[in-house]
Amino acid sequence: MREDLSNMIKIAYQRVTDSKYIETRKELLRLYKKLNGGEDPIKIMLELRKALLQSDSSLNLKNRISGLPIEYSNLFHFIDPRLKKIDVKTLNRYSRYGFIPLKFGSTIKYP
Repeated sequence: MREDLSNMIKIAYQRVTDSKYIETRKELLRLYKKLNGGEDPIKIMLELRKALLQSDSSLNLKNRISGLPIEYSNLFHFIDPRLKKIDVKTLNRYSRYGFIPLKFGSTIKYP
């Protein structure tokens, strides 16, 4: 799974060059380096999900993922089911109180 995730991050970083995703690209590069440096994949997936949800705040929450470039939405759809399979206690170790903080004070509760 680590190799697949690494490849998907690399593809998303290389193909999406729109200037409004500059911060997301920086985050993808940082997470790619951490993943290849041996960091825990669960932690990386949580950070990736947060970065993807924050990448275009002009979209409402319903369209937050479907409105992104296909490489970003593919990456989200790759990590989301894997995170849903992980025990909630394990997820709570990595993030605060079961919420994903978004820009401007919004949050999304994960199942």
